[in-house]
Amino acid sequence: MSEPLKVSLISLGCPKNLVDSEVLLGHAAEDGFRIARDPEDADLAVVNTCGFIEAAREESVRTIREVGELKKSGRLKGLVVVGCMSERFGEALREELPEVDAFLGLSDYSGVPALLRRLAEGRGERSAADVKGGNLKDASSDRTRLILTPRSYAYLRIGEGCDHACSFCAIPSIRGRQRSKPIEVCVAEAEGLASGGVRELVLVAEDSTAYGMDRGRKRTLPRLLEALSEVEGIEWIRVLYAYPHTVDRALIEQLRDNPKVVPYLDIPIQHISASMLRAMKRGVSSEQVRRILDRLRTEVESIAIRTTLLTGFPGESEEDFEELCAFVREFRFERLGVFPYSLEEGTGSFELPGRVPEDVAAERCERILELSRANIEARNAELVGRRLPVLVDGRAESIPEGSGLGEGGSVGRTEADAPEIDCLVYFEDPIPSGTLVEAEITSSLGFDLVARPVGFAGGAGGRS
Repeated sequence: MSEPLKVSLISLGCPKNLVDSEVLLGHAAEDGFRIARDPEDADLAVVNTCGFIEAAREESVRTIREVGELKKSGRLKGLVVVGCMSERFGEALREELPEVDAFLGLSDYSGVPALLRRLAEGRGERSAADVKGGNLKDASSDRTRLILTPRSYAYLRIGEGCDHACSFCAIPSIRGRQRSKPIEVCVAEAEGLASGGVRELVLVAEDSTAYGMDRGRKRTLPRLLEALSEVEGIEWIRVLYAYPHTVDRALIEQLRDNPKVVPYLDIPIQHISASMLRAMKRGVSSEQVRRILDRLRTEVESIAIRTTLLTGFPGESEEDFEELCAFVREFRFERLGVFPYSLEEGTGSFELPGRVPEDVAAERCERILELSRANIEARNAELVGRRLPVLVDGRAESIPEGSGLGEGGSVGRTEADAPEIDCLVYFEDPIPSGTLVEAEITSSLGFDLVARPVGFAGGAGGRS
């Protein structure tokens, strides 16, 4: 009896891409493939790419070339590239990367196992038909998944695509218009995740607050949150990617009153200058942004607000940038990400005048990060001595310098911290993944915290 074929998948980009990777691996496992962590230990490899900005594409191409060396040496029988970059640039990539056997655009990926078997049998000739540009996946096809995150959390994709026309963004041209999963589908998926031990659902979509708009023209994210909070075993529900002026009273009430919805909201504002918001075609004024942020702070006790900012957009003056810096100092976002503008062909900003030199955009990015770092470090220092609920993600793979901790400890997150992008809490004790503990913060490492468990939080955690 022959050994099962082994496939390795490298997933790049955002959490939504990770869900695609989990779905693809789920189909492969159902088809009898064994999953290998490293391409060097596999018969075939898949690279799930990100094509959002230039830096992401460079990382994708670099990764493909590295895996391609294994294909050239004969250690791999096939190499398939999927995802956003393949959707957007598949035809051009065929010429640039001849070592790749097939480029597939966005789909439900149920046909990938059959393609991999053909490649393993030497029946996978490259053809233009491999490129499925525009083959957008349905929003309800995430049930077959092989979860790649720790058992403490999993991403729940509630929709696909975006109806906004932000002038810097290529996502609508890649992933299409907004398509929401029905509530009952989301709940069924959440029940499956909970049965596997998942404690936190991290809700993702291109625009989470648009959930339901394609199904009756009503924003039904609050209804979804209510339904998900009834799923037994789920303790925390976190919302990523809210659009500023669509945060309504019903959502604020969920953040404030639903004990399972953590008081955390990822709400990318991109900028605060009125002229920049107009040029970016954000559809929201500076005053509206300030109002909704103030409402969240006023009405939701201890809320942690994460935002994303963009520096160096065409026409951004020093005055615009200084206004942004002043706002970051004033508002003191609990969590913040910032990126320099990336010139993307096909977007509304591609032909705009007033391009900002790349080094200036990068320097502005660093200045914002310094302001944010100061805010976060000051907040963390204030937490020392307090007790907070912490969800443990698992073993600490590395120990921060100056922590005083030894090997064998664990790492987790407070309610104010989304996985992979925010701050961490380190424990000296080995605590199983998925454990929700009450923890006393014993010291601050600047960006991260050290704590000791003082009990099990059980149920939904308290407010941090």
